[in-house]
Amino acid sequence: MFFDSIRFDPIPFDSIQFNIYKIMTLANYRRAAVLLFLAESSLTLPLHVSAFVSPTSSSITTTTTAVATASTTGTGPATTSSSRSALGASFFESLFEDENEKLFERFDADRSGAIDKEEFKDVVRKINGDSRRREILSVATATFGGIWVASASQTFQFGQKKLRDKYLEPLAERAMFEQFPTAVLSGDCDAAVWKTLRARGFTPANTLLGHSVCSDEINNRKEQLVPLMVDRWGEGFALGGLGGLPFAGKSGFGAYLHHVPDDGKLLVVFAPHVGVDGEGRIGGLQRDGQAKVSSACGAAIGAYKALQSKKSTPQDPLTILDNVQKEDYQTKFDPQLEQIVNLLAPRLKGIEDASDSIAFVTYQMQGIIRELITACITQTPDLFENASEVAVVGGIIINRRKGGDFFQPLSFETRKRVPEGGSTNVQLDDPIDLFEETFGPKPNLLPVMGSAAALERIGVSCPLGTLGRAQQSN
Repeated sequence: MFFDSIRFDPIPFDSIQFNIYKIMTLANYRRAAVLLFLAESSLTLPLHVSAFVSPTSSSITTTTTAVATASTTGTGPATTSSSRSALGASFFESLFEDENEKLFERFDADRSGAIDKEEFKDVVRKINGDSRRREILSVATATFGGIWVASASQTFQFGQKKLRDKYLEPLAERAMFEQFPTAVLSGDCDAAVWKTLRARGFTPANTLLGHSVCSDEINNRKEQLVPLMVDRWGEGFALGGLGGLPFAGKSGFGAYLHHVPDDGKLLVVFAPHVGVDGEGRIGGLQRDGQAKVSSACGAAIGAYKALQSKKSTPQDPLTILDNVQKEDYQTKFDPQLEQIVNLLAPRLKGIEDASDSIAFVTYQMQGIIRELITACITQTPDLFENASEVAVVGGIIINRRKGGDFFQPLSFETRKRVPEGGSTNVQLDDPIDLFEETFGPKPNLLPVMGSAAALERIGVSCPLGTLGRAQQSN
């Protein structure tokens, strides 16, 4: 039954008349019809409203005569004063008469002056049709709204790429691609990794992301690589500290491993970061809200300056070192920076042959992180008791004030569970290389690093055809 399916809030009996006018005027036919049905012959209605219902036996009966009788005998609703009722009825009649007449004429198809059952069925059909349309519109609005919110990031990234030439810094752009020749926008890197791993069965439901990047707030800006990947994969376990080194250590990596879904997969992203300022200086960055250019990465450049002060490396005339704060290179009571200094020191041989000393330092920082992450993976005996596959993406995050942040990919490998005698074992010798499938040919970094030995320290080999020249230069 139509009325059995209707839900309505209780309405004080003496306010039914007002609600009929108000609801009908708002075109809420269903509720108005219910009120009229409930009212029957028990309240006073103006003639043009009471005429909405036929007085015949084949319709719902409501008459002003019956109401008047009910009121005088005390069986109807009590009123505070007859004058106020008359004034209220007159007010409502003048206010809503036009709308009510239009509504009545719309459904009084036979122009009999009353709505019979057949005509009332038309009212019900109209009510149900309007209700369905409202439901469809609500669902469509929610759906398109959800799509808009979900695609806002993609929309931003699309505009970022298409409009870059309108606002980028030419000197910074040129310097970046000289030192990081195959760098890609953070959004493009995220999409490329997703495409490759999705084909291998990685999903947000079965994969836990871990990231080892510097704790600098610049790496957590919207549309930066780590926030994009956390948004895509659902969660992210922070392994990194200053400089991007995995200071969470093996115990932290173990905790990360034990949080993976049952028989799930691990995705580890690691990277140092470096800024490029508007003048094209590697290691500089003008941060939001600051007029002065600061250093990025402060920890890596600070460690390099600390080694400079100890005469551990050739004197570097770079002016960007002047932006390093004293606390960025003093290692007293600073175990993370002290560790960076100790690990970086033996890797700076040949820095004088590099095209840019800060770029050289940044690449060496990537090499340090790569070795530490690899040690965490290969020296965790229960790795594949918990996970079925581990994918590792390595590179360098490049911070820019304008034009979007970039990522220079340097490695992308995966290791899978290998059954051996009914148990599991870590496959060490031949990880699957996914780099070229994802990012294309590997970059030629020999002009940047200056020697094959420097390249070897960061885990990157010389491209074919350049090895002979590199050996001659050494």
